[in-house]
Amino acid sequence: MMKRKAFLLAALAICIAIAASGTLAYFTVEDTAHNIITSGGVAIKIVEKSKREDGVLVDFPEEGIGGIMPASSVSKIVRVQNTGASEAWIRIRMEAEIRNANGDPLPAKIAEEQQPVISCIILDGWLNGEDGYWYCRKPVAPDALTEVLFEEIHFAPAMGNEYQNCTANIMIFAQAVQTKNNGSSVTQAKGWPAESSRQGG
Repeated sequence: MMKRKAFLLAALAICIAIAASGTLAYFTVEDTAHNIITSGGVAIKIVEKSKREDGVLVDFPEEGIGGIMPASSVSKIVRVQNTGASEAWIRIRMEAEIRNANGDPLPAKIAEEQQPVISCIILDGWLNGEDGYWYCRKPVAPDALTEVLFEEIHFAPAMGNEYQNCTANIMIFAQAVQTKNNGSSVTQAKGWPAESSRQGG
């Protein structure tokens, strides 16, 4: 009887070990501000630059840029840096918010043409995930930067008088997840954070 009990306990321990081995956890992190957020060995930082007329790159001002006119463009170069100790997959989501001088929200599209008031051109290093996120095609090594997401923000030529003295806020949401044991491409990666706070500029 004792041998049978010992056998059952050993079998139960093996089953538990097998069940546990089928569950994988992933280190993840997200960054929605200029501060570094860490989780385990994964950490990222959003890097926003602006190119001056003389070609020199400077930090994009946290308070944003005012005096925007219709059909104008603003230099805003967005990348994400892997500040952690482990290689990571990285993705970005963006939102635009426009408010008038009184702080009231304004439409994000020109009513007559349904043209976005604010737009940008996403560069080749990123893949449209069709889920609201843009995915960096290549894994990002520690201390390395992603490819540039976009270089300029464009304002629609058809902006009317209601947009005079408005404030435009481009909110960037960045997330990262470990690459180790987590798919051979960014589209196969799992374990992305479920929620994200916003950062704008």
